[in-house]
Amino acid sequence: MARRQSQKEDNLVRILRYALGVAPAEFALLPDEEGWVPVKEFLAALHQEEGWKHLRQGMLKDAATRLAPELVELEDKRIRVSERTYEQPDYSASPPAHLFLGARRKAWPVLKRRGLEETHDGRPWVLAASEEAALKLGQRRDSEPVLVTVQAHQAQDQGAMFPAWGEYFLCDWAPASCLMGPPIDETLIPKKPAKPKPAPTPPGGPSMPAPGEMPGSFLLGQEDVEKPYKRKGIKKDIAWKRERRKGRRGK
Repeated sequence: MARRQSQKEDNLVRILRYALGVAPAEFALLPDEEGWVPVKEFLAALHQEEGWKHLRQGMLKDAATRLAPELVELEDKRIRVSERTYEQPDYSASPPAHLFLGARRKAWPVLKRRGLEETHDGRPWVLAASEEAALKLGQRRDSEPVLVTVQAHQAQDQGAMFPAWGEYFLCDWAPASCLMGPPIDETLIPKKPAKPKPAPTPPGGPSMPAPGEMPGSFLLGQEDVEKPYKRKGIKKDIAWKRERRKGRRGK
């Protein structure tokens, strides 16, 4: 049992070194300039590999703190290895006429309108040369991704660049006119509800708060107007009763 566990741990360190330090392009992973890869993205990539569907973040933490702390670094939901020998993207490569992207269903209407723009973290899009590979990548983010075709040569004519990254291609920007995909049903695009408009202010001055909304105020009922003495704390002072009390005190 101990030997089997030791072998699993060695395999974990080995796959981390290979996927993050030797051939990240093989897994369609793109480290940043300092070698960091988002943990969520790394796990999604490894879960598609045979024998690594069980990989969890706790195992990565164990590798960084116990198994190979001199090699593996885990910090702020990102991971890297200290030994990195992978090649940089090849900007001299020529992409095929068509590249493919497996886009999230919610993202496709936005891409169709705006094109491929810089992502929120400043990292380029990873495109595939085949539809199958693109959909496989898209399944890391959406169980049913939308297949988007990028007309790479037309995009290049408008200034787009597609450096090669292993068997994949990177793209920082591509115009919307060069993207092809399924038709979009505009009625299915969720719209933000309109904010309620405040009530218009009457002419001649600021609006007054509704009755009963001012501090210390209350509403008067009809019985309060007609018979105020029936309200709690108010006594009716009737004349003949007042005279009778005077007569009693005079006796």
